[in-house]
Amino acid sequence: MLENGLVQVYTGKSRKYNYAPIGLSLRAAGQGFRTLITCFMPHELMDDEIQMISHYLKAYLDVDHTAIKGVKARGTLDRDKTLNAFRKARQAVLAASYDIVILNGINQALTLGIIALDDILRLMRDKPSNVELILTGPGVPEAVIQKADLVTELEVHPISDDQRESEDHASQGSIEVVTGNGKGKTTYCLGRTLLAACSGIRCAFLQFIKSPQPYGEVKAIEMLPNIDIKTMGEGFIGHHPHGHKKRHVEAARRAWEKCLREVFSLKYGLIVLDELNTATFHGLVNPGRVRELLFLKPKDLQLLLSGRNAHAEVMAAASTVIEMKEVKHPYNKGIKARKGIEF
Repeated sequence: MLENGLVQVYTGKSRKYNYAPIGLSLRAAGQGFRTLITCFMPHELMDDEIQMISHYLKAYLDVDHTAIKGVKARGTLDRDKTLNAFRKARQAVLAASYDIVILNGINQALTLGIIALDDILRLMRDKPSNVELILTGPGVPEAVIQKADLVTELEVHPISDDQRESEDHASQGSIEVVTGNGKGKTTYCLGRTLLAACSGIRCAFLQFIKSPQPYGEVKAIEMLPNIDIKTMGEGFIGHHPHGHKKRHVEAARRAWEKCLREVFSLKYGLIVLDELNTATFHGLVNPGRVRELLFLKPKDLQLLLSGRNAHAEVMAAASTVIEMKEVKHPYNKGIKARKGIEF
C-alpha cells in the first residue's frame, strides 16, 4: 500500500501517445502494487494493452476500455459508455481498490463536455491518501494543473529536412531520444518496451546509471517474455569538479561495451539505452561514439535513448526527439522517491 499517494498529470500539446503511465504500472507491479488504467482516448495500441493484461500482468493491472470500445483511433466517444467508465474509475479511487488509478486521455472527455471539470477536481480533492491518481492527455485544464502534485509536459521537437527525408527508414528502425528535466523518461521507455514485447518483439533494456538493485522494473520484467534487462551503473552521479570516481568511469566503459555487443547481436527488435544521455553529459560516454552507433546500427532495430541533457549531436541523428518538461515536481516540496512509483 502506498503511504503517500499523489496526483500526477502528464499533458502537452502533442497528440503523441505517452507511454509513461504504462511504464509506471509495470514498475508498480514489480513492487506488488495494483493499477487500474481507464482509457478515454482511442488509440492504435488498444489490442496490445488487452494482450498485456490478459497474459502477463493480470494479478497487478486492469485495463478498462469501456469508453473506447468500438471507437476508432481519434474517433468520437460515446457519452453513456464514457460516463460509465468514469463512474467505475471514480469508485475505484474512492474505495482504494487499487494503489494507482490512471485516467488515460481524460481531457478528451472533458473537452467534449461528457465529464465535468468540477467532477475531476472533486475526485482529486477526495481521493484517499494511499491512492496515486494519474491524469493524462493533451491540453489538461489549468485548474487541474494548479491542484496537481506533479505535472510533466510532453513536447515533440520538429525534425530537420534531412531527417524528414529518411522517415521511411526511421519507421522500420526508429531512433527516439527521450530527454528533458521532467518526470517520465524511463517510464516512457518502459511502457514502449512492454507493449513491444507483448506484441512479440524481443527487447533489451540497458541501464547505464542505476546500480544493480531490486528496482520495480527489474522485478516486473522477470515476469515477462521477450525482455532482457541489464542494470550496469554505479548509482547516483553527483557533480565532481575534479572528475568522476573511477568506479563510475569503469562501469560506463563496461556498459558501453555491453551496449555495442547487444546492438549488433541481431537478437533484438528494440533496445532502450536508459540514461545514456546522462552518461554522455557527465563525460562517461563520448557523444561522437554514440552518434556513430546510431548511423551504424542494424537498419530494422529501434533504439530509445533516455536521460536528461541529451547531446546536440545525438538529437541531430534521431528520427524523433521527445522532451519531458517539468512543470511541477514533488521533490520541490520535500517529497522523496517512493517505492513502486520512482523505483
